[in-house]
Amino acid sequence: MSNVTDKNIHIISPSTRTLEELQRRVPCVGDKAIIDLINGIQVSKDIIRYHKNRSWFGELWDKLDGSNSKRKLLLNGNLVSGQEALSSWILEVSDSLRISQVALKVTQNSLLEARDAIRNHKQSLQKQEYAIAQLSDQLDELAQKVTTRLNNLEAQVHRLEVRIAANEDLDHIVTAWAAGQTYTNFPWAVQVALLAREVFSSSVMMYELETGDTERYRQLLVNKIIATRKQLPDSFFGLGDLLDQSCMRMTKDDQELTAALLEIRSVPQQRLVNTPHLFVIGTTLELATLPTEARPAKPAQSALALCRAQIGTISRTTDAREFITYVVEETANDCMAMMQ
Repeated sequence: MSNVTDKNIHIISPSTRTLEELQRRVPCVGDKAIIDLINGIQVSKDIIRYHKNRSWFGELWDKLDGSNSKRKLLLNGNLVSGQEALSSWILEVSDSLRISQVALKVTQNSLLEARDAIRNHKQSLQKQEYAIAQLSDQLDELAQKVTTRLNNLEAQVHRLEVRIAANEDLDHIVTAWAAGQTYTNFPWAVQVALLAREVFSSSVMMYELETGDTERYRQLLVNKIIATRKQLPDSFFGLGDLLDQSCMRMTKDDQELTAALLEIRSVPQQRLVNTPHLFVIGTTLELATLPTEARPAKPAQSALALCRAQIGTISRTTDAREFITYVVEETANDCMAMMQ
């Protein structure tokens, strides 16, 4: 009874009924119809074969621009819909026993081939995805190396720019001084102090701060000063005598101006400890500008005594290179301390 009921419930679709009518008139219609469906599957197989035969660069390009994914979705949709339609149609027409064994065999073989092709295509896609993942990692590593290299090159270019700026400032300052355009009518000892202050207030100090090189331009400045001033003392001399004679040769206005430029009264004690020669020069000029009744007979000797009492020991005798080196080093260190 249930079998009868089931047969009554089964409804044949209009398309199947039409196909059965055609089969009654032309028996080979069933074979033709199923083979056409199989040909649709063959088209899908051709698409898969196209992907398999694509070059590695073509597959990579398709993967990167998204066309590979679009073709994959289209192919999968085509296969699924075709197989669903084929399965439904076979179930309906199989009851009529109008399909020949040849057509069924062709269908079976094509379906098995399609299944194998899909499996192979899936494995190929997995290999491509793995290769692309490796390529992505390699590209990331290369990008990091390139970034590091660019950063190093930018740092080198920046250091070169700082060095060029320091060279230009040093040449401009020293050339103007050597030509007598700056610090005219000042004694050479005072000129050295003022010149060193100007040099290490320029890009030269920026070079020392960024590179940590505290020798290059200091030694260069010392050598340039000695090479420019030919009348420097050839032997040792008293530091107090040099500074006292320098003050005597300066006008009152120049003394006051220089004392203001090299003043040491507002300098913190921790900086004065590292600049004994600048302390003596500045104190000498300040004492020399005092009123006659308050001014010591030898301001430089008094400045040396104050330095020993408040700062530390300092040699009473020196020579030209040693004096210039001390002034340049102390000035550079003092400017660096202010910048830091």
